[in-house]
Amino acid sequence: MTRSLLRRAWVPALTAAVLVGSAALTAPAAAAPTPAGPPLVAGADRPADPIAHDPTLVKEGDWFYLAVTGDAATGSDYIPMKRSKDLRTWEELPPVFTELPAGVLAAIGATPADAPQDAWAPDLSWSGSEWRLYYSASRFGTTNSVTALATTTSLDPADPGHGWVDRGPVLESEAGSDEYNAIDANHVTDVEGGEWLTFGSFFGGLKIVALDPATGELAAGAPVLPLVDRGIQYNPVEGPSIIRHGDHYYLFAAFDYCCRGEESDYRVVVGRSTSITGPYVDRDGVSLLEGGGTEVLRGYNEFQGTGHPDVYSAGGVDYFVNHYYDALSDGTPRLNVRTLSWSDGWPTVSDPVNPSRSAGHGSAYVQVVPRDGAAVVSNATCGYAGANLALVAASSTDPCQQWQIDARDAAQVTDGSETGSRFQNRKSNMAADFPGCAEAQTSGDVGQFDWLGNFFYNVCQRWLFSPAPDGYTTISSIAGRNLVWTAEGRTPGADLGVATPTGAANQQFRFQPVGEVLLGSTTDQTRTLGVAGCTAAKGNGNKVRMETRVSGSCQTWTVTSAGGAGYTVTNAATGSVLASTSCTTGSAPARLRLLPAKRAGKAGECGTWTLVPGDDGTWSLATAGTTQEVRLLIP
Repeated sequence: MTRSLLRRAWVPALTAAVLVGSAALTAPAAAAPTPAGPPLVAGADRPADPIAHDPTLVKEGDWFYLAVTGDAATGSDYIPMKRSKDLRTWEELPPVFTELPAGVLAAIGATPADAPQDAWAPDLSWSGSEWRLYYSASRFGTTNSVTALATTTSLDPADPGHGWVDRGPVLESEAGSDEYNAIDANHVTDVEGGEWLTFGSFFGGLKIVALDPATGELAAGAPVLPLVDRGIQYNPVEGPSIIRHGDHYYLFAAFDYCCRGEESDYRVVVGRSTSITGPYVDRDGVSLLEGGGTEVLRGYNEFQGTGHPDVYSAGGVDYFVNHYYDALSDGTPRLNVRTLSWSDGWPTVSDPVNPSRSAGHGSAYVQVVPRDGAAVVSNATCGYAGANLALVAASSTDPCQQWQIDARDAAQVTDGSETGSRFQNRKSNMAADFPGCAEAQTSGDVGQFDWLGNFFYNVCQRWLFSPAPDGYTTISSIAGRNLVWTAEGRTPGADLGVATPTGAANQQFRFQPVGEVLLGSTTDQTRTLGVAGCTAAKGNGNKVRMETRVSGSCQTWTVTSAGGAGYTVTNAATGSVLASTSCTTGSAPARLRLLPAKRAGKAGECGTWTLVPGDDGTWSLATAGTTQEVRLLIP
């Protein structure tokens, strides 16, 4: 079947993704007071983030200035500008251009009559005497592209020095060339004062070239040097941004696909080098020219498709901006403003200054374990599109074995009758895929492929769940034929396929959460399961309830195997285990409580839980007499 590749022009999704379930909670919830500590979710007064795509941020005087890609939604404006003093509320300013300069049009063989609807990916930098704005124009989906330069001495429209001057094309790429794509430029100054331009998108990957500091144009005879190449189909990487910290330069880049509304799977990775021209390596020492890249941000909650990073230092703070597609606003592209912190020579990206309206950071990662098996579902090569999934020996630290399971929107499914859930791999970012689902196959291998969220044949990547005996789960395709996941063996090396259901053990699976998790409410996205009167510093309390997500609380949990499909659920702060009063006290109706670890054995079956996913993105934690519906979340 044909697999399409979309680039750039943002397309709002038709309906919002299913975010919460409707099942009633067993644990008492809303009446309890909120524990002390700063809230980690937005309040009702949260302002809307401004519409933005490919943002760049700088500061002049008391104002932060923002330039963004001009989209068809903004009419004829090319490179809209905004400003803010608090990074939360933004004032609209006049755009850089109302029409593309003639030299830019000529560079891509366009005329005013067939000019691109927008200019892409602006980048602002201060030269010491003027602001320089690099921006791109292109024939969509091709390398017929140009990066051009405009300058002004002030960004303030009221300043007499304000006024954008067209300096013309700086860098061009020809249609049909795979060497590079001349878009997504980012200016950077090295420690010796040399100036450079990084750029690139898909095709030949990311590049860097020296600039003439006096003009902002390419230095005479400067070679174009490689920075990033993923070595996979389409080479989906773009949006470079470099910052220096300590003895290293840090290259941030966007991996995978933008511009599909809330179905975008854009994410941000980083590598570092002691030389501005590289080679850049990730935290595992893998070169970014050989597929490396340490992930620092991926989509979560309403912030889907977080990508196109821009880093900027001012007043001792390293700012990090990205765009996202708003799952609460039909996939509208909006702005996140974040900061970087540093530990052991590597950056961590903060929550945005305008925080999420939901607790946690997206669905928790899980390992998928076949019944009676000694291995977990993975892709041993953990990379290329089309690779088959197979069983490998379990490792809690291998991201190739870790999956996010999310219920997805039904709007693009062929008949719209079922949504289905996506299995998305933590390392490759690809989705579990049955490549024969659109043909007549009735069996075959399960592989991985780029997420095709807004294409009609996305049925190949959507799955349903049904309870199997003893707390296990059967996973079936929504493609219209009666096919379920089938482990073709139970030891490392066995393939994962689909087959007609038989009820056999090799068609039953459990899900092992990785690391600490939140157990979120299915009716209130701001609340997670916690312990009354408890703080992470002092412990205390054994009454379990849903609470507003706050810092310094006892709201994180570990879920460990207790044999079979059973789990022990332990509060990470107190070490106490979750149990039901139906066994521990015999009280009715059953409630949740904590037992000290040394008394956990007295909980019996009421301290052992099964964990079964639903088709609406919720999970059922169940033990004798008690079922707790939750969302399984990353803290």
